Amino acid sequence: MPGRVLATARNVAMVVEEYRPRLDEAGIEVVFPDVPDPTLSEAELLRLLPGSVAAVAMPDAYTARVIEACSPDLKLIARSGVGYDSIDVADFTLGLILDLARSISRINDQTKAGKWGRIAGIELRGKTLGIVGTGRVGREVAARATPFGLRLVAYDLFPNDEWARRAGLTYLPLEGLLAEADVVTLHAPSTPETRHLLSAKTLAACKQGALVVNTARGELIDEGALLAALESGHIAGAALDVFEAEPPAERQRPLIAHPKVIATSHCAGAAVEAQRRAAGMALDEVLRVVQGQPPRFPVPELT
Repeated sequence: MPGRVLATARNVAMVVEEYRPRLDEAGIEVVFPDVPDPTLSEAELLRLLPGSVAAVAMPDAYTARVIEACSPDLKLIARSGVGYDSIDVADFTLGLILDLARSISRINDQTKAGKWGRIAGIELRGKTLGIVGTGRVGREVAARATPFGLRLVAYDLFPNDEWARRAGLTYLPLEGLLAEADVVTLHAPSTPETRHLLSAKTLAACKQGALVVNTARGELIDEGALLAALESGHIAGAALDVFEAEPPAERQRPLIAHPKVIATSHCAGAAVEAQRRAAGMALDEVLRVVQGQPPRFPVPELT
C-alpha cells in the first residue's frame, strides 16, 4: 500500500535521508508542508492531507472532520514526540528542580545586572519529591532523583507496584502526596480527569513552601490558582516548561513574569538525540502500517 506521507512534524527532516532506502523500497514519498506556522490548522490539513496514506504529526488540528475527509486513504497518524524523549525530559526536570532549590537563574540574572549578592537556597537531601505520574518520564525522574538523597513518593491512577519496590518509592493518594512533598513534579497525560489537577483546592493542600515543576502538559495546572498561591507565599516557586496556551497569551504574562517562576518554552524534549529518536520511531510505525502490519504503539483508547 505505497503512497504519500504528510510530515507536519519537522523533526522528520532530521532522519528522512537515513530512512530513504526503506521508504523508496516501500514506495513512500514523504512530503513536508510549505506553511509558515509549524502547527497546522484544520483548514490547512483539509487542504494538504487528502490522498495521504499516513501523517507524521505534531499537535496539529486532526479533528474528526479532517479524519473523515481523508478516509479511507489515511491509515495512520503517527505522533512524533510523545513518550519517546523520556531521558531528556527527565534530565530537564532535574535541572529545573535544582534551579528552583538554589535559585540559579535568579542569581545569574542578578549577577549579569551588576548586582553582587547571595540568595539563600535549600538542600535537596532529606527533602521529599512527589512524582505525579509514573510512566516512562516519571520513572526516569525517580532514578535521577535518588542520588540526591530525596525521599520519593508518587501518585498514579495505575500504580506500578513492582517498579515502586525496586525504586524504593511509596505510592500515596494525591492529597497525601501534596501534603508531604517539598517538590511536586508533574508527569501525567492531559485528560478530562487530569485537567487542573493542581487547582485552588489541591494547591491549598500542598505543603507550605512547596515547589512545583511541570514538564508534562499545561492543562494540568490552573494557572490563575498557581499565581495566587505564589503571591500568597504558600507555593515558594514554580518551574514551568508547558502552559495552558502556547505560545502564552497576554493573560498569562503575570505568571510567566513572576519572580518566583522559571518559565521555559516547551523545550524539555528538544535535545537533538530525542528529536531524532522520536522521528525515527514515527517513521518506523509508518513503514509497518503501509506494509500491512499493525502499529507497535497504538493509542490504547483506539484499540
